[in-house]
Amino acid sequence: MGRLGRAWRVAELRQRGGVLASFVAACCDDDGRARAARDLGARLAAYGPADRWEAEDAVATLERWAGDLEDHPYHPGVPRPDESDRQIRDHYKDVQRDRLTTAARNWRSGTRLSLDVDLSQLCRVRGLDPRVREDAYYLYGRGTMALDLGDQATAAREAARLQELRDAHVWG
Repeated sequence: MGRLGRAWRVAELRQRGGVLASFVAACCDDDGRARAARDLGARLAAYGPADRWEAEDAVATLERWAGDLEDHPYHPGVPRPDESDRQIRDHYKDVQRDRLTTAARNWRSGTRLSLDVDLSQLCRVRGLDPRVREDAYYLYGRGTMALDLGDQATAAREAARLQELRDAHVWG
């Protein structure tokens, strides 16, 4: 698993662990376990890609503790895969943003603006072939996801592809 894969996995674990730690801390009758869940959640929030195994262990512990409370009416369910991906992507994006240099944040903002403008121009074209519109949304999605994940090469490539599509179909 590469660095990006480890970072994504840790973001997934941090997000899920945060939900479980909050649930256990709030709903557990055992003060010691509630305190331990809060502490474990705080440690989990500080883990980075190098701490993947520790994060796995922490979430496994929190899953076990939450399992003891499975009959509780507020027991957090496992989100659907698409919802889980959205939550993880948002969490990863927020964590990563804090670690970027000013130049990287500026580059991301400029690339995001370019993607937004190109998509907007394509969406305003009357009678645009549905396949072209679908391609535009696809390229926009890939570009913004690459930005969120910090993959500058992919984001630049998708922005250029969207711009080519815009240039081919937007007149005037």
